[in-house]
Amino acid sequence: KKRFVSTIRRDSAAPIFRQYEINEVGHKIYHEIFRLTFAPSRQLADRVHETMELLGLAPGRFSSVHLRVKYPVRGVDERSFTFEKHRHQIVEWATNAVNCAAELHPNSTIYVSSDSNDTVGYLLEESHFARHYIDATVHKKHPLVVKLVARDYSNGNEHVAFSDNVEADGFMSVFEDMMIMGMGKCVAHGVGGYGRLGAALSG
Repeated sequence: KKRFVSTIRRDSAAPIFRQYEINEVGHKIYHEIFRLTFAPSRQLADRVHETMELLGLAPGRFSSVHLRVKYPVRGVDERSFTFEKHRHQIVEWATNAVNCAAELHPNSTIYVSSDSNDTVGYLLEESHFARHYIDATVHKKHPLVVKLVARDYSNGNEHVAFSDNVEADGFMSVFEDMMIMGMGKCVAHGVGGYGRLGAALSG
């Protein structure tokens, strides 16, 4: 997940080169090239700023979790997907992702995003992470472990390959999540290129 395109065939590259590419160069290349090449529009920049301020997120001081639960694996169909139909599987993925992010960056706030707004809602409202947070902050039952936050998730992110929307503004929340993930310390993600890109942009 920390690689860049090379002119040397991967199956013939010297091991020392590949190790340097994976461990030293790739992450920096994505991180720096993106910021040198792209700048958010004023509208997007304002949305990102407002969301991060509202959630109390500071660049480099939070982690992120991205869950691409509609990816067509293990019987999932993008068009007929429902959270309840795949609930058991999604809960397992979501729990693993949050635990991973908490281990990578202990005691930090975790920004949650997904291609399923019901998945975000589950984590912030129903999961044991949410219950433990309430117990810790309201009832003072035990030390705070994980704090999960997200932008307004009343509407899910549209997928460019399946959406009927043709206007760029309709995908604003997709770019908002990406920009915020990219300003965190690390990203725990599953399948799909969106989460991998967010991880490559973080630092």
